Parts: sequence; C-alpha cells; structure tokens
Amino acid sequence: MSDTIHTECFDETPTRVVSGQGALESSRACLAGMGIDRALIVCGGNVGKLPEVEAFTRACEGCIAIEVFSGAEPDPADRNVLDGGAVGRDFAAQVVIGIGGGSSMDCAKAIAAEIGREGWITAQDRPGEPTQIEHDVPPIVCVPTTAGTGSEVNPFSVITFAQTQRKLVLNHEKLFPHCAILDPRLLVSAPKMVRVAAGLDALTHAVESYVSKRATADTRRRAGESIRGVAKYLKRVAEDAEDMQAQAGLQRAAMIASLSFAHTRLGIVHAMALPLSALFGVPHGVANAVLLPHGMRFNCETEPEHFAAIAAALGVKTEGMSTEEAAAAAPEAVEALAREVGAPATMSEVGVEAGAIDRMADDAMKSAHVQVNPREIAREDVVTIYRAAM
Repeated sequence: MSDTIHTECFDETPTRVVSGQGALESSRACLAGMGIDRALIVCGGNVGKLPEVEAFTRACEGCIAIEVFSGAEPDPADRNVLDGGAVGRDFAAQVVIGIGGGSSMDCAKAIAAEIGREGWITAQDRPGEPTQIEHDVPPIVCVPTTAGTGSEVNPFSVITFAQTQRKLVLNHEKLFPHCAILDPRLLVSAPKMVRVAAGLDALTHAVESYVSKRATADTRRRAGESIRGVAKYLKRVAEDAEDMQAQAGLQRAAMIASLSFAHTRLGIVHAMALPLSALFGVPHGVANAVLLPHGMRFNCETEPEHFAAIAAALGVKTEGMSTEEAAAAAPEAVEALAREVGAPATMSEVGVEAGAIDRMADDAMKSAHVQVNPREIAREDVVTIYRAAM
C-alpha cells in the first residue's frame, strides 16, 4: 500500500501530514525516525479495538514499547489529563500518540504537557488567560478517526474543568503535533451521527475562520477550499461510510480548515457552543451544527461580500443575486445541508434547557473567540441567538 501514502508539509503548521489508505501501519517508520522506543497511545475505550490500531500495535512489537491509556472521554476533563499524565510518566513515554476524534487528540496533547510537569493542567483553569507551558513536552502524533476537528494539525486542546464546569481552549505552540496520520479507513466505524457532527464541525471551523477579524487572503483561500470539500463530500460520507474517496476528501477538508483557523481563531458560534458541551454534555460538533446558521445570520450583515463567497462555495447559484441576497443564502444553505444529513436543528432537541441561557451567555462571553468575531457582540446578542436556537 506504500504507493497510496503521501507526505506533505504546509506553511501554516509545523506538523508533517502523512495520508492515504494504510497510513497508520506505515507510520512506524515515522516513529523510528524520531529515535524513540517508548510510546503512549491515548484513545477512547473502543478505538483501541479497531483492526487498524491493533495492526499498528503489532507492527511496533519488538522495536517500540507501547502503553495504552484508554481513558480519553468524549469532551475530555482535567481528571483524564491527570490520569493519563501519571500513566505516561510511570511508563517514561517518549512520544504521545492520540488516536480518535477531536476529544482523544485534544486529550493526548494535554497529557503530553502533563507528562512534562505533574499538575500542569490544574493551573490552566484561567478563562481568557494565555496557556502557560514553560517545560519540555514530548512529541505528539495525532491519528484522527473522525473528519471534523482538524486537531491533528493545530495547537489547540479543548478541556473541561470539572470543578468549575468550564470548557476552555488551551493554545500553545508546544501543543502542535509533530506528525499527523490521516488514514481514511479509520473513519469507517464511526456511527452516522458522529460522521455528520464531525463534518459540520469542520464546516463551522471553515466558515468562522473565513470571516474572522484575523483572516487574510491566504487563510480565506484555505477556508474556502474546506467549505467546498465539506459541501462536496459530507452527504456521501453520511450515506456510505465505506466510500473511501469521500472519506478521504472530507478528512482533508477538515484538516485544511484547521490550517486556516489555527491562525485566525474562530468566532461567536464556537464561543457559544462550548457551554452546551460543558453544562449539558452536547457533543462539540452537534453544538456547532445547531448554532452555526444563527451565528451566520448575526454576522452576515457585517460581512456580506464574504458570506456571499461562502454561499458560492457551498454550491449556491449566486449569479443574478445581489451581494446581500447571496450573503443571506449562506445560512440557508447550511441549514439545508444539515437537514439533508439528519443533524439536529435546535438546542432543545439535544437536551439544552432554556433556563441555562443566562449562565451560558456569561460563559460564552469569556471566550477568546468573541474577540475575533467579525461583528461586535454584546451579552444581550448572545442571549438572543441562544433563544433563536432553542
């Protein structure tokens, strides 16, 4: 399968990307090239049982000692990081390999930092403050099993702090993975709703990055490429998990979106999605899917030209429309795509209680994403958007 494996480097990230069917098994050479012989795999309980992961573990036998920490929960908490860090230190791990969705990869990044300094994660519960890493962190390798977060090429780690019920985005250059392994075969086992939520998460990344205050021509080029990829492949992936061409295309679209938002951050949709996960356990991609059209409607009057371009990237025939008409068509196109793939449409549908809106608005306004949203937003605006999404 070696002729199907591709290695790429990008200007936007120090992460080397290895992709193609069979890329996971081929990654043993990547590890050997790093000069390591002790690896900690971080994953959820079911991921370690995937045939491809078992084959990778077997391939490492005799040359790389493997320890598996399977305690990465959906929307990982600080306690998972503390536990994984202890396992990694006891094992003397030289590299941390995160295998799974965004939660497992984010957990792996934080565990790598925790390995280097016991108790590090506890000190990061500081909303609005920069992440501090003043110690060495072992190299990180990320292997996504969903096509959504793009965590495999960015320096972010989203962690929930149990005591304060805050879900924070940690961000530091030492959290950039050394290598990302994109093997579309690992995406096949994900249930349909996981595939759908992941794809809509990638779309949210691309849309918010496109209109961020920090956006540049280069980041918009990447974000537009990602939007077109999601529009082209998400329906196919939702209908047929065995469609390898579509899986690889969607996986690349998610990764490309991350190349963009790693430099632009995101916006109000992500800021508002975090409390849904922290307070009600709503999966991150699902929270974004529910909120994205509402956030787009709030922003599109400020950035009509860019939202018109987003509409075109989504496949809307914008010829003959005014800029404002094309911009207004963008959130409609997102809603249509979400309906077509069976995503939930309201917060109440996913268990969010209206009585929590004030608390969620307070938490959302603390997010650094608010600062780069293209339209100035007040707490009252956040409350209004939440109510519209109920």
